Amino acid sequence: MRFTDDLNAWVARQRWYAGKSHAPRFRILDVQPAPEATRYLLMDDAGALPALYQVPLALIASPCDAEEVITEEPDGGYVIDATGHPPFAIGMLAQMGVDVSRVTGTRVLTAEQSNTSIVFDQDGEPTIILKLFRTLHHGENPDVTVQRVLSAAGSPHVPRFLGSLDAEWPDVGREPGIARGTLCFAQDFLRGVRDGWEVALEAARERRDFGEAARALGIAVAGVHGALGAALETVDAGSEDVTATVAGWRRRLATAAAEVPAVADRFDAIDDVYRLALERPWPRLQRIHGDLHLGQVLAVPDGGWRIVDFEGEPLRPMEERAIPDLPPRDVAGMLRSFDYASAVGGAPDGAEWAASSQKAFLDAYTGASGSVELDPVLLRALVLDKAVYESTYEARNRPDWLPVPLAGIDAALAPQALG
Repeated sequence: MRFTDDLNAWVARQRWYAGKSHAPRFRILDVQPAPEATRYLLMDDAGALPALYQVPLALIASPCDAEEVITEEPDGGYVIDATGHPPFAIGMLAQMGVDVSRVTGTRVLTAEQSNTSIVFDQDGEPTIILKLFRTLHHGENPDVTVQRVLSAAGSPHVPRFLGSLDAEWPDVGREPGIARGTLCFAQDFLRGVRDGWEVALEAARERRDFGEAARALGIAVAGVHGALGAALETVDAGSEDVTATVAGWRRRLATAAAEVPAVADRFDAIDDVYRLALERPWPRLQRIHGDLHLGQVLAVPDGGWRIVDFEGEPLRPMEERAIPDLPPRDVAGMLRSFDYASAVGGAPDGAEWAASSQKAFLDAYTGASGSVELDPVLLRALVLDKAVYESTYEARNRPDWLPVPLAGIDAALAPQALG
């Protein structure tokens, strides 16, 4: 009983535990063997939707750090999170078929939130990174599907994909009573990279021109769209797809208007853009990034960009993230991210910095190989939908930041917006 209580309490404290809004109600769904460890699958069914967590545990004789201990066994030994246990980490990598003969060390990255990432050194140099998914879902994780496809196509805009691992677990809601999904995957570790948000924020704060970097980013996003469109399913945007998409925009608008008076004041103007978008030509739907912003790109030392984290929007059900979507939605997400960087950077001419960066990004994207044609009205609607969603989020969580999406809404409603 002590083991279960200590484990549940530990999980509830972790950054990757997504049920912070409710009191957890864990039960052990399955226990599986893992390299030098045991994998516990914990179901939390206290929230609006059940969530399944992957918790690999290792039993060691003595801990290296008292803080990593989850519980102490009555018969001796200490239970720890196995991601910090090198034999487990190396064993997972080996199960993917990756050569581990030159691995000389492992370490867990502490900045991760929704997952856990482990970096492997080979001959003393960091070369491989493994992402262990903490929340499990039936079906292959989109991050794995997309990065494998892009890597196989030779895309220079993502890290090289090395392998992945799947597992099965009980699921009474499925016909065979079993679900199958992705546990983790590995790819090249990029040395010397910088988070795109940090790079852009620094440039905005110092009032440095970001045009060249924004153009390179536009080329990278277009290249990813082109490769995904060529390798994975694409479909025409039928009337049902268009109607469903716009209905989603209007649901988010109604929610925001009910909570943010400034959005309510602009309700009719925003909805007019949505109505116009219904009548415009839509591009073919395909796999996209789904949650693209400056925090999802890495600046590499040679001046280029790598795009990462293709899981899609965290709040969307996993099965929805694999459905073909609008490529301009990725473009809209990046445009909004420039606005946030300029606002947080706090420069007096922040709006001008954002506008010039957005123009450079758009010009490069539209002229690059792989790009999808950007209808200005449809793109405007997608930017508005993103800013409307942001206004609800900021009103609930960071009221001081609410002016950022509201300014974005006004900019998108301006007659000259986005051409």
